[in-house]
Amino acid sequence: MNDPEEGMSLQPLPWHSSNWERFRGGIQSNRMPHAVLLTGTAGVGKARFARALAAALLCEVNNEQGIACGACNNCRMLQAGAHPDFTLIQPEEPGKAIRIDTIREFTARGALTSQTGGYKAIILEPADALNSAAANSLLKTLEEPVERTVMILVTSRPGRLPATIRSRCQRYDFPPPEAADARTWLQQQGVGDPSQAELLLSLAAGAPLLALHYARNGTLEERATMIQETQAILKGQQDPVAVAQRWSQLDQGQVIQWFSGWLIDIIRLKIASQAAAIINIDQRERLQALAREVNSKRVYALLDRLIEANRTLGAQLNTQMQLESLLLDWADLGVE
Repeated sequence: MNDPEEGMSLQPLPWHSSNWERFRGGIQSNRMPHAVLLTGTAGVGKARFARALAAALLCEVNNEQGIACGACNNCRMLQAGAHPDFTLIQPEEPGKAIRIDTIREFTARGALTSQTGGYKAIILEPADALNSAAANSLLKTLEEPVERTVMILVTSRPGRLPATIRSRCQRYDFPPPEAADARTWLQQQGVGDPSQAELLLSLAAGAPLLALHYARNGTLEERATMIQETQAILKGQQDPVAVAQRWSQLDQGQVIQWFSGWLIDIIRLKIASQAAAIINIDQRERLQALAREVNSKRVYALLDRLIEANRTLGAQLNTQMQLESLLLDWADLGVE
């Protein structure tokens, strides 16, 4: 899945106001921490906040809200991707690791020292993509901070970062906004159907940017196909191996998320049936039917396997074999 938070923006999102105020004072007083860690579920706008913060640090004339003006020379260079005091560090390919060579390169070339006399802003995103050697190299940099250089680490999985790195950053958490605020924002982005907005936000765990990504990228259509295949496998109408081969061509984070969500909903429906609050609110009838057909103990066991698959995402050498194993287990979940 492409990053739903990508893109350079000068402004934070409406639900970022409390965190923005904390940084605004630091920028105005020139008392910024040398390293910050922005955490929260995917799609709440952490990456966008990081870019807005970098822009504010580099801007020559922030407005009254501390937001970059967008018109000064620094802002123009930043938006053109040519500012010498801004560095964005990401994996070479989505899902890959940030390697030690990347960290060594930006530190060795003097990238920690400002060339324009102001702040230096460095974003690492996602920070949890650092491999162990790169993390150790970064740790040395964090232990010897450079004046007026701010390192902004962005992650949805802070637990994957070494404790030594987390302890050297000021942490800022980004929870999802209130549901009404999220729906209003989605409507402003063109998602005008309230029922669709509710479904998208449910699937995205309340994260508006992720919900918007789902709306714009055909995600709901793919999800519908997948859940139909899942039901067909349990009924013996489709081959788990063939389905696994197709699923292996999809975004694996998304596949694991959908599959896990269906199992969580099935467990809830087995416990509370009609009264259960579920994630996949548009699939209640289908999931209730599945809940009647599967063995509870085996559902819990398969969910544990999916949680482990999510934890090791990116390290699996043979995605298709993993999916085959999961779907073969699913095919064998019938009530005994």
